[in-house]
This record gives sequence, C-alpha cells and structure tokens, in this order.
Amino acid sequence: MKKIFVMSVVMLTMSITTAFGATSGFTNISSIAVYKSADYSSKIKNTLKINSRVEIVKEKNDWYNIKTQDGTTGWIEKYFVTVPAEKYVVNNTSYKINIRTSPSTASKQVGQVSPGEKLKYVDTYHSWHIVEYKGKEYYIASWLTDIEYKESEKIYLLYDNVNIRGAAVASGNVITTANRYDSFDICGEKNGWLKVRLGDGGYGYVAGWLTTYNLNYFAEGSEGYKKTTDDLNIRTEPSAKSKKITSVKKGTTLMVVDSQDGWDKVVDMSGTVGWCNNSYLMETLPLEGRKILLDPGHGGKDPGSISFSGKYEKYVNMDVAQNLKAVLESMGATVYLTREGDTYIANKQRGRMADSLGADILLSIHHNSLNNSDYFGLSTYYNTVKYKDTRFGYDLAEAIYLNAVTVTGIYRDGILDRNYEVLRETNTPAALIEVGFMSNPAEEMNIHNSSFQNVVVQKIAAGITDYFNAMKN
Repeated sequence: MKKIFVMSVVMLTMSITTAFGATSGFTNISSIAVYKSADYSSKIKNTLKINSRVEIVKEKNDWYNIKTQDGTTGWIEKYFVTVPAEKYVVNNTSYKINIRTSPSTASKQVGQVSPGEKLKYVDTYHSWHIVEYKGKEYYIASWLTDIEYKESEKIYLLYDNVNIRGAAVASGNVITTANRYDSFDICGEKNGWLKVRLGDGGYGYVAGWLTTYNLNYFAEGSEGYKKTTDDLNIRTEPSAKSKKITSVKKGTTLMVVDSQDGWDKVVDMSGTVGWCNNSYLMETLPLEGRKILLDPGHGGKDPGSISFSGKYEKYVNMDVAQNLKAVLESMGATVYLTREGDTYIANKQRGRMADSLGADILLSIHHNSLNNSDYFGLSTYYNTVKYKDTRFGYDLAEAIYLNAVTVTGIYRDGILDRNYEVLRETNTPAALIEVGFMSNPAEEMNIHNSSFQNVVVQKIAAGITDYFNAMKN
C-alpha cells in the first residue's frame, strides 16, 4: 500500500516509564497472570498481554519480581518472560547525530551523540531507535546509527538447516549452515539480520526471525490447546496431593505449555497457571468453528505498491494470504479469500463480502511503501468511523501486532486508526496488516523470503487465536 511521507501530518509518540538502567523483559505468552508472591496459589494482582514490557526488579529461583508499565509489582515465572540481549546504539559516522523527544525529525532535539559514542538500546519504533540518555528514554534515527551487542551475549537457533550468510540480506552468500539449539555469540544487528561470530573467528549473518535470545518453551513455539472432558481442578504442582488453585468447567479450553508424568502445565484464558491431570484433557483445534475472510490487497489493474526492485505488492499479498489460509485451516478455521487470482475487486466489495459470508473476522493483507527508503517495520490498522467498540477492529489489530513483533528482526511501526474503505465498509470485525516496507531494499528481500513469511503467518494466526480467546472472557 503506497503512502506519501509527510513529516508534519502526525507526531508519533510512545511513553516509556521503565527506570533508567533497569533490566527489561517482555512477556512471551498471551494473558499471563502476575502473582502477589512467587507461588501459583497466591493472589493474582494483574494479567498481562503478550509482549508486555516489564522491569525485572529481582530474581528468586524460577521467578522474576517485576514492575509493569502501570506500576503494578508482583511475581511471574521466568518461563514466561523473554529477556533480550543487552545492546547499544553506536554512532559510527564522522558527525554528531541528534537525539529527539519522539520519532520525527520535527520533534525537539534534547542532545547529540558524538562520533564513536554509544547509548543503551531500548527498542525500535517507527524506524527510530529508543535509547537511554540522561536518565530518560529518547529517539535517534536508525538509518544514521548501528546496533552493537554487549560482549558475550548469545542467540540460539530455532530451526534446523539455517543458513549463515556473508551479508545482512537474504541474497547474501551462504557461508555455512547450523541447526536448532546451536548458539552463537552475537555482535550486531542490521535490517533484521544478526551478526554472529563463527568458530573460525570470522563473522556471518543469520535471519533474526529464526533465532531467540532465551531458550524456553515459548521461544520454541510448542504450545498447544486442550479442552477439559470434565470439571477439573488446577493445582500448584503435577500431583493430586498439591494445593488446588481453582477449578474449571467441562469444555474449557486451556493452553498447554508443558507435560510431566501424566500432568499438563496449563494456562487458562485469564492467565492462571497450574497443573491438570491430562486424563481429563483432549486435544482441540483452537479455531474450530470460526469463519475467517482473508483479503489479499490490490489485484488485477491495481498492482499496489511497486517495490524498490520493481516487484508488485499484489503478488506478495496473495502469497502471504495463501500461506496464512493453510495455517488457519490446520487450526480448525473455515477460511475464504476475497480473490483467488490476479483480479481487481473494489475495496467496498471486499468489506461487504465478509458480511455476506457471515465471517467472524476480516483481515486485509498488505505491504507498505513510502517515498523514503529508510523506513521499515510492521503495522496494523483498525477503523473507528463506524464502530467505537474495540471488538470491531482495535482488539484484532492489537492481538495480531503484539504477536508479530515478538519475532526478533520484526520492528514495531504501530497500531493505527485509519479510515480505510475495506475496514469501513463492513459490519464484520476487521483489521489490516502492513507486513513490512517494500520501499526499503533490505526489508523487501525479507518480505519475499519464504522463512520470513512462514514465521509471520504463524504469528498472525496466533494473534487471531488470541483475539477469539479474549472474546470468550
């Protein structure tokens, strides 16, 4: 979807309150409880969405004592928090670079980074890096700076036969390959690719979306769903003698995150964690009975954006839609496409098609473009012109976004309210995703990479599942 970049139209800001210098982590599972003490039988103080940022105050055995963005303190099992590697934004140019209050060159300048100087990296948003500076968090242009990692930090591979390349692009020459759980010292990051140190002392690049900073259950993507076959107790340990936390009714869907000696460690939709006897659980498809309409944007006489290398957006939209359709169907959903081939359909017709099918949701799939090749990142969109209720757009856009940006090498570009016709002309809950920027030459290569697409569609599907699960609560 082609956009014209106008600096003065909107000022994007993000408020961050984590204490300067503190270690931060991000929740890696949807709807996880924060407990009063390091004990699953203690009181639940809060429930966090996936990718919620937390400040780690201290550790106790397998638990973190954390502080949330709204100031709540409590305990969460380490298992459910991913702690990114420590990294820095470095000025490797010969000139000073401005530090600003928001991700825009029109925003107030608060300082500068001199050549060779580095600042602690916090996050990336709207193509700007967030850094710590004089006790607060500010923004610095990503296209003028480099990312370097603290010495001794590691990453782990999530798949077998992963290519290690000679450059930070999908077209780079393959130097070697590595397998699941292999680890590498990490040195830098560029365009979603991680610079790693090889055994011979040389360096290579690995796609960030194929890696994780922490080897835990969720990094490995192994969660599943089961349904209770009877009323069932959830306990603190995998034993009938352990303390009962709560009970769930027959037919309740639970996320299974571990198994041990005939017991499953589960998380219910409110974030409660505990153990159930798996004799009373049966496998279930999380999207069974759901009807979903996917809209591969553009088509026919409308090519959509034309990428940096001259590729048409309409084709990659269809690739992602077809891949996502297969994943959603494997999870039990009935899935339709607004177009099956390279045909033109008016946006109004696409939106109304969801109504005529009786779809539960509509997701329009696009890839972004600007008249500025420096910009990158994933964004989702909703519309409030017709509906103010968040269930009709925002909740779906947020669930997909929060899952997608958990992937290393996928950067945040925001959840935005836009008056797009395909979202406005429907009575069905609807959202639109821009997977990345085709106008950015490096991100364009990522977008057309099959492993990138596979990871993205898995995360979109997880977000859709989270949306429906939240509707049940």
